[in-house]
Parts: sequence; structure tokens; C-alpha cells
Amino acid sequence: MVMATVADMDVTEVLAAIDDGTIVVRRSARRRKTISLKREGEKWLLAVPQRFQPERNVESIAALIARMERRAVRASPGDGELLARALTLNTRYFDDGIEPVSVVWVSNQNTRFASTTSARRTIRVSSRLSAVPGWVLDAVLVHELAHLRRPDHSPAFHALTARYPHTQKADVFLEGFSYGEGAQKREQG
Repeated sequence: MVMATVADMDVTEVLAAIDDGTIVVRRSARRRKTISLKREGEKWLLAVPQRFQPERNVESIAALIARMERRAVRASPGDGELLARALTLNTRYFDDGIEPVSVVWVSNQNTRFASTTSARRTIRVSSRLSAVPGWVLDAVLVHELAHLRRPDHSPAFHALTARYPHTQKADVFLEGFSYGEGAQKREQG
């Protein structure tokens, strides 16, 4: 089942998505009343209390998915804007003729903030970062742009990332961001 326009899901489609594994229901004995939903690649992860009956709550699940989809569309700037931002940073901090071919937002990076395929000169940025301050996003982009030149994390690589003046401050921000995401996951159980 393709989930491109889940905002329009009806009861039958929600049940079919649960049956085919597009919506994965995870039960938790620690969870008492609340449910939570998050995207994991092409699937939805629905965390529910042990006694929750999805069949009796399909309309609520469909509404929750629709709300999450609308929020994701509203929150993320387009890939074109992201590429333009990366190219500006690339010119400012490197200007050596090496440029990314593509820079895109992705929704399937739940542990990394971004990744680079040096051979293809492609950069993927986690959509989780769509709401961070611009200077933090810029630090992540500079980090990935540096990987176009050095695919490792050697001292030479760190010298490249240090060209961006807010690298250390962004590292601290991202460490706190990761901690907060982890705390939220532990709380949701």
C-alpha cells in the first residue's frame, strides 16, 4: 500500500495498513492512556497501551496520521531551498569546485542527522532537523559538505568543519537535541 496521501485515509485503508504492516502497532504495558505515532521510513509506528484496540479507534488513528502529515508538509522547507542553502555554504566555506549534486530532506534517518555519499556527491538530511535554528542546520550541512572532500572523521576533516564559526556551538545543541529525543522515546515506552 502506498502511503503518499495518507491524509485522506478512510477506515478501510487504516485497517488494511495495519494488516499489511504499513502501520505497525506496538503495545506497551507501561503506557496507560496515550497513543503516539511516528514515521519510520515508509511505515508508521503506533505506540499504544496494552489493551488498546485499533479496530475500535481507526477514525482516531486516521485523524492522527492526517495531522502528522500536514505538520510534516508545513514544517519542512523544500529540497530546492535546502540545496540552495548548501550551495551557498559550499561557496562560502570551500569554493574549490567540488559541489553536491543533490541535497534532500529524508524521513527515514532516525538516528543520524544527515549522511553523504561522497562518490555520488549526494547529501541526505533528516527531516527531524527541519525545526532547528538555521545556524544548526548550516553546521550539519557544512559537516556533510566536508565529507565530499574527506569521507572520514580525521583531523583534516575536522579542520574543514571548523571553517564554519558555529560548529562547536551546534555540536552542543545537537547533543542536547539527541538527548531530548531519547528521553521522549523512553517516556513513550
